[in-house]
Order: sequence, then structure tokens, then C-alpha cells
Amino acid sequence: MPFTVTDFQDLLRLLREHPDWRAQLWATLAGEELLRLPGEFRVFREEIERRLAALTQALQELAEAQRRHYEEFAAHRQEFLAYRAETDRRFAELAEAQRRHYEEFAAHRQEFLAYRAETDRRFAELAEAQRRHYEEFAAYRAETDRRFAELAEAQRRAEERIGRLEEAVAALAEAQRRTEKRVLGIEGRLRGGEVEAEYRRIHRRYRHLVRDPYVLSLEEQRDLVKALEERGAIDPDEGEELEAADALVRGRRREGEGEAILVVEISAVVHTGDVERAARRAAALQKALPEMEVRAVVAGPEIHPRARAMARERGVWWLTDGRAFAPHEIPGEPPPRSGGL
Repeated sequence: MPFTVTDFQDLLRLLREHPDWRAQLWATLAGEELLRLPGEFRVFREEIERRLAALTQALQELAEAQRRHYEEFAAHRQEFLAYRAETDRRFAELAEAQRRHYEEFAAHRQEFLAYRAETDRRFAELAEAQRRHYEEFAAYRAETDRRFAELAEAQRRAEERIGRLEEAVAALAEAQRRTEKRVLGIEGRLRGGEVEAEYRRIHRRYRHLVRDPYVLSLEEQRDLVKALEERGAIDPDEGEELEAADALVRGRRREGEGEAILVVEISAVVHTGDVERAARRAAALQKALPEMEVRAVVAGPEIHPRARAMARERGVWWLTDGRAFAPHEIPGEPPPRSGGL
């Protein structure tokens, strides 16, 4: 029996009325491979979405790296522009100096040309006079040669005197340089002595480091070192080091209970040697007095930049104008001067 259009229409109606038939019919018509396509397509789409997400993240990271590179480029470009501006300024100054030198050279050249013209004129006059008075000039030349010989001898003696004078001036300059160096050294020692005396005299300068500060006298300092040597807490070399310290300051700890002692190196301008000595002597005293808090301190109105860095590294305090800087607080640049002690 043939399948007609009417039968097809009846089939479509039955499929609409029975949705479960449609699934069975589709399974029969499509086959296993076609049925797997939706699931495989979903997996494929998820893989595409995952790769797109990874690609998006990579593009974002690339954009961030490009932004940082652009900022670094902009910073380097600003530095380059500043350098180029400074170079242009220096070239402009050089060009201006060259222009002035050229103007001076042109002026001197005009003067030289005028002088040369005058010389040429005089030589022409001399040649004419020589042509007219050759015989007279021969006698004159002999006299001139004699006078030139005398002049040469006089010039030789003058040059010898000038040479001796230059040697004397050089010796005088060297003597003056040595004198100035000695004067500067004396002034530095005098200033350092004044600063040391001031820091030993004014005890309250150390109030920011310890409470009730007391600067040991030289005799008390020697007695302390002697007592430590006698009980074997320090060796003679360490004792000599501690006795040479500029100041030992006793007091009470600012935080907590107990005594504290400061090993102080004083200088008008604190250098790395002062920092090294303070750290070394404080370490020896801390070993000898473990029950006390021992601090290494450099004191003075000025401190060299290298000494600043070393103090921060070695844990040495800096006391200046009544201000105490912990090692980590020591500024890279000189602090503003305070009015008080």
C-alpha cells in the first residue's frame, strides 16, 4: 500500500500529539553518531570558551605589561628630555663662549693685521735706507751685533735670575700650602676639642638616650676600666680602647628598669672612624656588663654621609644639638638645625 501525502499529514499530527514518539522516531532516523553531536558540540563549545578565557587573561596581562613598559618608557623619556635640555643648554653656553672667543680673535686679528702692515711699511723704509746707505749700514750692523750680543748676555743673566726667582716663588707657595694645612689641622683639633668639652660638660644633652644622665670623669672612667680588667671581664687591649673613649655616660634606661651606659665618640664632623670606634668599644663593654644596656653613640653637629650609612648598618645612635637619632632614624640628608640643646 503506497504512503500518501494524507498519510504523512496524519503522521505529523500523531507526532505532535505524542511527543515521546518524536524522540523514538528521531532516534530511529538519526543514528548513534548524529545523537552524540549535541554532547560533543557542548564539549567543543566549553573548550572554546575555556581557551577564549585563557586568551583574554593573557591579553589582559600583555596589556598590563605594555602599560608598565609604557610608563617606564615615559619616565626614561622624561629623563632623556631633561638630559637633552641640559645638553642643549651647555651647547648653547659653549656656542656663546665660542662666539665671544671668535669676536676676541677677530679683534686681535685686526690688531695683528694693522701691526703687520706697520711692520711691512717699516721694513720697506728700512730696505730703502739699506739700499742708500749700505756702507754706513755695515758699520751700523757691526755695532748692532755687538749690542745684540750684550743684550743676549744680559737676557741670559736675566733668565737665570728669573729661574731662581720662580724656584723661590714655588718654594714659598709650598711652604704656604703646608702652613695652611697645619692651620686647618689646628683649627679642626681646636673645634673638635671645643665640641668634646661641650658634650662632656653638658650632661643633659644625653637625656633623650637615658634618664638622669651622668658623664663619668676621666678618673671615674679609668677606675671603671681598671675594675673590669681586674675581674677579667675585658682584656688589656679592650681596656685601652674603653679608656680612650671620648665619654662614658651612665643613667637609667628610658624604657623598662635597670641601668644603661653610653659609649660616646665626639667629633665636630663625625666620620666613619668615629662610628667604627663607638661600635667596637660598645660591643666590648656590653660583653663585660651583660646586665646593663650599652649603646654606641656618635655625637657632633655634623656627620659625613658615609658615616650616616655606617651608623645605620652598625646600630650606632647619633646625638646632635640635643636630638637623638636611632640607627634606623638617621636621615640620609642633614636634619634641620634645632634651636635648643
